[in-house]
Order: sequence, then C-alpha cells, then structure tokens
Amino acid sequence: MAPPAARSEVAFLFPGQGSQQAGMGVGVLRDPEMAELARRCSDAAGVDLVRLLTEVSDEELRLTSNAQPALLFMGVALARLLARAGIRPAALAGHSVGEYTALCVAGALEPEAAVAAVVERGRAMAEAAPPGTSSMSAVLGLAPEAVEAALVGLPDVWPANYNTPTQTVIGGTMLGLERATARLREKGARRVVPLNVAAAFHTPLMEPAGGRLRSVLDTLHWLEPRAPVVANLSAQPYRDAAAIPAALERQLSSPVRWADCVRWLVARGCDTFLEVGPGRALTGMMRELAPGVVARPVSSIEAVQELAEGRSTGSSVRLLE
Repeated sequence: MAPPAARSEVAFLFPGQGSQQAGMGVGVLRDPEMAELARRCSDAAGVDLVRLLTEVSDEELRLTSNAQPALLFMGVALARLLARAGIRPAALAGHSVGEYTALCVAGALEPEAAVAAVVERGRAMAEAAPPGTSSMSAVLGLAPEAVEAALVGLPDVWPANYNTPTQTVIGGTMLGLERATARLREKGARRVVPLNVAAAFHTPLMEPAGGRLRSVLDTLHWLEPRAPVVANLSAQPYRDAAAIPAALERQLSSPVRWADCVRWLVARGCDTFLEVGPGRALTGMMRELAPGVVARPVSSIEAVQELAEGRSTGSSVRLLE
C-alpha cells in the first residue's frame, strides 16, 4: 500500500486596500449566515455593508472609510465559508487592513468589533490625509535598497510596503510622488504604477491618525489568536494579546514588511497559501516570494466550493476538523 500523501500546511492571506471591487459581495451575501453576519456588523459599526458590498461604484468604494470595512467583511465571510468546508489555516497574515481580518479570523477579535474598528481607522486615516492630497505607487523592477536610495533628499515621499524583492510601494503627497516617479524611472525602475487608494498609508502622513485609532483599539476585548498571526510591523507572530493595540497603532504609519511576513510563514512550514478576499495581488507576489508553494485566490463562494470539492489546481489543502 502506498503511503498517505503529505498534508499541506495552509496559510490564509488577506488583501489590503486597493483589492476592493464593486459588487464583490453579491455572491457571498446570498448565503443566509453571511447575510445575517453583515447585518450584525453593519449595526455595530454604523455602516451599510450590504450596500457597500453590492451597490456602490468603484469610485465610492475606493474611499478609505468604505473600502476597509468592506474588505474586512469579505475576508471574514470567505474564511467562515472555508471553515464550513473544513478548511482552516495553520497560520495567517494580512496586508495592511488585512491584518485586522487575520486577527479576527484567528479569534483575537469578534467580527462586529473588528468592522467597527476599521471604520474608525478609515475615518481617522481619511482625516489625516484628505482624498486627493496623497496617494501611493508600486515601483516595479528595483530592489528595495535602490528605491530607498532614490528617495533620499526627496520631501514628502517614503517606502510604504516592502512587498517583494522587485516591488516596493511608495507613498506621499501628490507632488512628492510625481518627483519620486521621475527619479525612480531615471534609476531604472521598470514601471511606477499608481494604486487604487485614496491616501498615503503606512507613511508619516498617517501619524495624526494614530492617537484616534489607539483610543478605539484600547476599548476592544482582544484575545490570544488561535493560530499564529504575523504582524506587518515586525514580521513576527503576535505573542501577547495585550500588545496588539500598540502594534496596530504603529502599523498605521510604518512600512508593511510583507516579504518578511511571507518568509516567516514559509519557514514555519506553510506550503499552500490562500488569498482570502477580492483580487489576486498577494497570489501574484507568491511567484517571486516562494515559487515552490501552491498559491491561489479565494475571492468568491464559487471558489470556496471548488476548493472544497478538490477541483482547484495544485495540491490539495488540509481539511481540519
């Protein structure tokens, strides 16, 4: 008899702002349990999640205070549908606001409180940098060190996301980004791509939002995550629930060390990565960050069903009771 096939260690990855898509929740909200969860979260946070997930335009959904709760709910709902199918993560990480989703899915915070928290986070961030005054761009084809060197001496622009060895996101004022784009192209950047976000997240421009966010985070009931959640700030898993609010406050104005987060997950033994939420930005990064692993997006209820029925490409994922 042949030995049983080795089981995969599954990591859940949750996308951040920029991955939102108009109408992304239509299918998920046909599930009665998810529709009820959306109602409870809407009541707790004072937002209409159903409208955000099914009716608003891309332009309206792009607003920070709308995109963040919508993305968090999508990640939580899809993770619950995966759990219903017996697919649960051995470890988790989320990009920017996706870190809140990861903490919620890992049991560190209830969904209603998590949605309310990111609504306040979005409002604080929007006030710190009003729409149209700042943004972000992805720099492709340069090493992070080369990007850092190119930005030296330029005011009002900073590295914001260290995504892969050849993709670094920068954030800053509109003038700062214009100047940085010109210099980065001179230094050999293959492309500098504006992102679908409304402000310069994870830069010093977000520092004014930190105090307001912390005042909200400190009122929440945080629990120890049931599985490791790797923090953007340190690229290490949270060890103490009491440390979560301070780390999330600092995350707001500090770079996301995504490449290091993925390296930690791979070193832990994760070999299957599910991007749980809209889009496939994080899945695409895995080709460079960990080319030997299985990575696929799970952005819809149909994708959950395909995965559960074994119709997805790549190796099967572990089904956990």
